[in-house]
Amino acid sequence: MSQFVSGSEAEEHAELVQPLRALMKLETSDFYIGKRISLAGDLGTVRYVGNVVGTQHDWLGIEWDDPTRGKHDGVYNDHVYFQCLNPQPKAASFIRSTRKFDQPVGFMEAAHQKYAPALLDPDYLLGILLEREEPISISGKVVEEIGFDKIAERQAMLDELQIAILDHVCIAGYGPKPWWSPYGSELLDKDFNQKDSITRFGKYLPKLQFLDLSQNLLELWTDVTAICEGLNIKMLRLNGNRFRSLEVPSWQAAALDKVYRDVEELYLEDTLLTWYQVLFLTSHFHRLQTLCLASNLLNDIPKSLPTTNLTSLDLSYNCFQCIGCLHHLTALPLLEKLILRWNQIDRLTCNTLGPVSTCKRLTNLTNCSTFIEPMVFKSLLHLDVSDNLISSFHFIAHLPALVPKLKSLRISHNPLFATLSSDDSFMLTLARMGSIQTLNYSNVTAAERLNAELYYLTHIGAKLSEFPVEQAAEVLTYHPRFVELCNLHGAPTVNRRGAFLSDVLDNTLGSRLITFTFSFKSYRSPEHGDLLDGREETIKTIRLPRTINTYYLKSEVGRLFSIQPMHLRLTWETGEWDPVGLSLGPKDEEYWSVGSQFSNYDEEGEFSGDFDSHVDGGVFVEEDQEGQNYGHEYGREEAEQAAMVDEEREREKGKWVRREVELVDGTREVGHWIDGMEAKVRVEYRENVY
Repeated sequence: MSQFVSGSEAEEHAELVQPLRALMKLETSDFYIGKRISLAGDLGTVRYVGNVVGTQHDWLGIEWDDPTRGKHDGVYNDHVYFQCLNPQPKAASFIRSTRKFDQPVGFMEAAHQKYAPALLDPDYLLGILLEREEPISISGKVVEEIGFDKIAERQAMLDELQIAILDHVCIAGYGPKPWWSPYGSELLDKDFNQKDSITRFGKYLPKLQFLDLSQNLLELWTDVTAICEGLNIKMLRLNGNRFRSLEVPSWQAAALDKVYRDVEELYLEDTLLTWYQVLFLTSHFHRLQTLCLASNLLNDIPKSLPTTNLTSLDLSYNCFQCIGCLHHLTALPLLEKLILRWNQIDRLTCNTLGPVSTCKRLTNLTNCSTFIEPMVFKSLLHLDVSDNLISSFHFIAHLPALVPKLKSLRISHNPLFATLSSDDSFMLTLARMGSIQTLNYSNVTAAERLNAELYYLTHIGAKLSEFPVEQAAEVLTYHPRFVELCNLHGAPTVNRRGAFLSDVLDNTLGSRLITFTFSFKSYRSPEHGDLLDGREETIKTIRLPRTINTYYLKSEVGRLFSIQPMHLRLTWETGEWDPVGLSLGPKDEEYWSVGSQFSNYDEEGEFSGDFDSHVDGGVFVEEDQEGQNYGHEYGREEAEQAAMVDEEREREKGKWVRREVELVDGTREVGHWIDGMEAKVRVEYRENVY
């Protein structure tokens, strides 16, 4: 530590420093609208100064940065005193101006306190003064310094500083004339010139590139500019500051483009700036690539950003209700990443009504259905719409048309997936997005995509089975990838068996009967224990009420095949397929050895289709069991590819198993398991019955 010959001279220096430091103290009698304050670490903004009905003396109406910190929203006892920017019901409260507020500091003082606290010691300060070649004297006496090497070591900590994190330290600006200035004559300079002095920060922090000033007491943009001038900042964080003015003096305005010329990342989270204020600020950041505007209550983007180099934009925790509200962002030619977490998005455009937003700032909302140009994000690769209000797969199905180059999608934690299993959510989403490589932070493998698309085709086939032929085209409007997937994997099985359940009157006998087709091959004879010849399959058909239980059904089957019912096992073959082995790798031989359920050929290569497919005049036609057909216009070459299934291609598909349901003994009605009017049941003999 430095030591000085004259202790009286150090005291004289301390007296000189104190008045300058006192300029930073908060004058509790000087409050104004928009002033930033800190009380026991809680940041707030003065929104009202004056009397409160029923009380004496003046009060300060404070809007707290933490919207749960207060007791009201500026309305007290039915009297409106002020309005908060944040619409939360408990964002504000009244406090006395005599409260002990946290001490505000200047930028350089905060930097010294965190990264070189010893330089704030008066002894170290006078040591720095000795860097001058000529001797320094105080009151005519020359100061002798001891320990200069330690002072230089401390100062070097700031000289090499590249990242400065000065969040939540009550920085109110760049401060008055730096009392830590190494130029001794300036300590006595009472005519401090802001314009000439703010560039000195570059001398103290020559290598600083990343600056975090979040959650401080900054209220003037001119203070931010003063801090950044002279520095080569590449990343600037100003989260949680509330600016009452973005205007800068004329001498400073001319240099704005130069001050922010190197900034590539700008974070303005929770600043409650309007979109037009954002446009004004970003117009000076010509190299800006990353912009964070989260938690600003934004609900619409009436105009595109002025910067053309932007690649990443974070709009999380705002009030957007649809993707169409962002259509002006399509003008950004290099935008690759868009984060929309925790908004109120439930649809693609505003042409359909959604839930009414609770955000008070939702005014003059642009009708997204009125813009003429097709809304396409041509360069967007990564999209995050998790934690929104998406409740329909229609949103996902038509998303590729808006974002054709999308590679990464995060869409978890939406109401759409509340009732679905994780596997169903993953596959039904992945199959609708043909280009994505990452879904909810999970890399998509070739096997996962294959299984998802096959499962999705099964799903579409089941949907088509529920509607008559004439409504097939309408159903497929919800599945834009149907034609593409059919060309890749073949068309799904669509079984239209006569009239639909909805078309049958509930009070008729036909609505209560199921046509059972029982198939039986072999069993061991109870009398001789020999395995009977089962090469010839025996098939019997019978119509039974859907209200009978399994015991009665087994008695009827036993009567048909002359077998004791207790030895029977009945399995309903649903005709549907389920994927298994999703975790197996694409090189697993067993994984790739099972044929696809969408083929018209079974695993032995025999034809097993439920309908005939043929090419007729350029139309791919599917015929159901009633001989009716439906189809869609294809090119002849595409139709032939969809109709032909190569055995080698079958071996390259994922592993699938037929879905089967055992009809266990009990009093439950068989209609509980079986859907539809027909059921194929496999009959097996059980030798040991317990």
